[in-house]
Amino acid sequence: KVIPDIRNRAEFSCVATPLTHARYLRRNRGSYGPAIKAGEALFPGPTTPIKGLYACGDCTFPGIGLPAVAASGTIAANTITSLEKHVALLDELGL
Repeated sequence: KVIPDIRNRAEFSCVATPLTHARYLRRNRGSYGPAIKAGEALFPGPTTPIKGLYACGDCTFPGIGLPAVAASGTIAANTITSLEKHVALLDELGL
């Protein structure tokens, strides 16, 4: 009644759904992050049982979302070598 022709003017666009994520991104049931029940466990860190294999991404600490995923890559890199070596390499590269 407030906007009589709202259905004619409204547009709906569904960019992606959990089914899309499951099909194209191979995400379990279309979700993100590890299958951890709230309060039962923490996100795993970057180390794995396989020597020399490190993990990062939305299934590792600190978790889901672009800033967290970027931070998990930094944590994995800092696990491999010291921050001082990272800084020295950046200086050497002129960055």
